[in-house]
Amino acid sequence: MSMPERWKEEIPSDTAQLGRDLLAEDDPYRRIGDEASANFHYEDFASLYAANGRGAICPIMLSLVLIFQFLERLPDREAAKMAVVRLDWKYALHQSMGWKGFHYSDLCNFRKRLIKHGAERRVFDTVLQWVKGQGLLRKHEMQRSDSTHILGAVERMSRLELVWETLRLALGEMCQTTAEWYNQTVPATIHELYHERKSDWKMSDEEITAAMLKAGQDGYWLLAQIDGGAGQEVQGLPSVATLRTVLKQQFRVKEEKVEVQPTPIKGKDIIVTPHDTEVRWSKKRSTEWVGFRLEVTETIDEESGIGFITDIDTVKANEGDSEQVAAIHERLAERDLTPEEHFVDQGYTSGVNIAESAERGIELVGPVALDHSQKAEGFRQTDFIIDREQEAATCPGGRSAVYWRPRPAPEAPDDPGRVEIEIVFECEGCPLHDQCTKGKKRTLTINAFQPEILARRAEQESEAFRTRMKRRAAVEGTISEMVRGHGARRARYRGQAKVRLQHLFTGAAVNLKRMAKALARRLLDPGVAQPAMA
Repeated sequence: MSMPERWKEEIPSDTAQLGRDLLAEDDPYRRIGDEASANFHYEDFASLYAANGRGAICPIMLSLVLIFQFLERLPDREAAKMAVVRLDWKYALHQSMGWKGFHYSDLCNFRKRLIKHGAERRVFDTVLQWVKGQGLLRKHEMQRSDSTHILGAVERMSRLELVWETLRLALGEMCQTTAEWYNQTVPATIHELYHERKSDWKMSDEEITAAMLKAGQDGYWLLAQIDGGAGQEVQGLPSVATLRTVLKQQFRVKEEKVEVQPTPIKGKDIIVTPHDTEVRWSKKRSTEWVGFRLEVTETIDEESGIGFITDIDTVKANEGDSEQVAAIHERLAERDLTPEEHFVDQGYTSGVNIAESAERGIELVGPVALDHSQKAEGFRQTDFIIDREQEAATCPGGRSAVYWRPRPAPEAPDDPGRVEIEIVFECEGCPLHDQCTKGKKRTLTINAFQPEILARRAEQESEAFRTRMKRRAAVEGTISEMVRGHGARRARYRGQAKVRLQHLFTGAAVNLKRMAKALARRLLDPGVAQPAMA
């Protein structure tokens, strides 16, 4: 599509007159209509479109409709309808009272365009700049983060149903792509066995085991036919790639004999459904789910009590919170919103995160895990005297270490600054041997960031630290608002990029709503002190 129609800088007179008569001055949609032209710029979306072709619908208008859609928790069809029949929407969109609207599919196409051009965060960032322009964000303001589980737009499957469904989708796509090769190669028995979706409900364990083995054998036979004679159009099908991965994860081949993996293999890349290969299974305490994890970061304003979402990301369900800290800080730095204090829970804190955050000028404030060693009191790692400068250590029994060896940290083997230390003590003949170890030696592995961990453990025992940590709790209310008020718990779409876009628009909607609330307070009390612009 070519360059889209221009955004109407002025609200049409018929809509403007009626809107100003009926909409309150602090109405969010009226404020958006009055200020959108100063904050959304046509040029910011020009790179998403070609120089020729059919003219596209104005991207600023579509961006706002998508924000309103997630603000009011509407599907595409209903959002397109509201853009036509609602006065407040037409006022915000700068459209005349007689405007007939657009087809609801244009919303889907615009989302695809944003993802295709890597512009998923563009609208969220535009709204955040709008908030900054109103003076509602302080420079180096305190921020807090938390996460919650997101249910994927898929059904949870058993191992057998996963293999069956993967075979069904692969066979179906091959049949549609190259019907002649398919009919000549795939026996009718295979087609009949897998062309319809099946369930293992009420099947016995013996029946499930036999069916699983049969499906694995059929799957590997099918791959052999594809590799032996199918063209590139079949070999390159996404469903065939998924089939290869699922079979590799669920079966093993020994001497050309297919065997079922005795227990489900573990790992971050295990496919749990062929309908969305990016969702993952995860469990946190008593909650199990298949889907993603939503990461939310917001400002802490202790004066007004109104915080603004500064970063949102949708990650795989089995990725840990601690893995997200560096990426969160990087995105905040790109927006010139790096906080001096970042409040998090234990899931985000680790020695490396505390140290690397400090290098970025950020104090990562959160508790670290306690020492859960099974050793008796007095014989835990913290009870040993360790002198890093002298490369020496003494055990609780008074013996010196016989071995001190630095080695690369497993999580960063190529980083010379990330090393851990292996310390060995000879324990034979020690009167305290039975309390310390069962072997002839006691080995300690010292984390590269043990000083940061020990310092935080000591700090988090203080009342002052517990008082500081009270600032973090309110982020759970923000997540509850996104989940209960805007439907963030359930993914509307399939694919991580699409679900991330859903959450970014949800975050933009929440920020606009909160900005309207903050500015309404300003109207009621113009003399109240306002934050300095970032």
